[in-house]
Amino acid sequence: MHALLRTLITAVALAASVLQPALAQDWPTRPVTFLEPYGPGTNLDAITRYLAATMGAQWKQAVVVENKAGANGVIGTEQVARSPADGYTWLFTGPGHFTNEVLMGKVPFDSIKDFKPVARLASVMLVLVVPANSPYKTVKDIIEAAKKHPGKLTYASAGSGSAQHLSAAAFQQAAGVQFLHVPYKTQAAALTDAVAGQVDFTFSALATTKAQIESGRVRALAVTGPRRSQSLPQLPTVAEAGLPGYEFFSFNAVFVPAGTPDAIVRKFSDALSVATRTPEFAELAKAQGFESDFADAQAWTAAVPAEKKKWQDLIRVSGAKNE
Repeated sequence: MHALLRTLITAVALAASVLQPALAQDWPTRPVTFLEPYGPGTNLDAITRYLAATMGAQWKQAVVVENKAGANGVIGTEQVARSPADGYTWLFTGPGHFTNEVLMGKVPFDSIKDFKPVARLASVMLVLVVPANSPYKTVKDIIEAAKKHPGKLTYASAGSGSAQHLSAAAFQQAAGVQFLHVPYKTQAAALTDAVAGQVDFTFSALATTKAQIESGRVRALAVTGPRRSQSLPQLPTVAEAGLPGYEFFSFNAVFVPAGTPDAIVRKFSDALSVATRTPEFAELAKAQGFESDFADAQAWTAAVPAEKKKWQDLIRVSGAKNE
């Protein structure tokens, strides 16, 4: 009896190993959904829509981009987690994939167990800006003022646990200073009040801030990445400008329901690798202010545990709470 059971198990495993590559070879045979758990108008959205058009033309299949915003990304992420693991629904997301488990206290999915990593697409740095008439001309000026007046300098963010909040919290910790956090509902609202001088500074996405910088309505002091931005190469990094060792950048990445066949995941990851190495994608990166930073399924899977720890630690250090 045991021998028969072992034989059946071996036969099923062998059949699966034969069928998976054949299944991937034919995939996709119907429309595919790229789901973002956030609203449109972001770096992530620009990347997702570019890749949807590219993949649709390559596959000769419709690729639908669905913005399923709500509950800081939880609603859309849960929808993907509960979708059939057949390669027809893919999650395009960012650090909220990991931070919500700490920020919310409880979410209806496991960011590791319920998903399979597919690829990292890009890294997104922020830019530190002050109002045009601000007395702060450098990163060192902000640090010195914060040391003289603890808790008095204000910064705007897109809300508790947002990238703008976490970048400032990391800045505080690295510099040994204390700022006053002023959360807003959106990044655009935070930038509007920074332009108006209602707050002392903000960290903002390059795509959101570039027009304001070029028009002179805000003064850019530095970018948060480990190297200068290709979009604003004249700006130093925060580390170069006065806070050695500081860096902050988020990611845009792709996940899929955990049971999705490996052969389909590899096929899509390989296709994304080609699509993100084209001159057109490089132009998109420069225009949108992100850095192309591709990692395939194998490399991204290896990086995910450390990435999860990094973002969850940042939430804990920042003291962010769900609002």
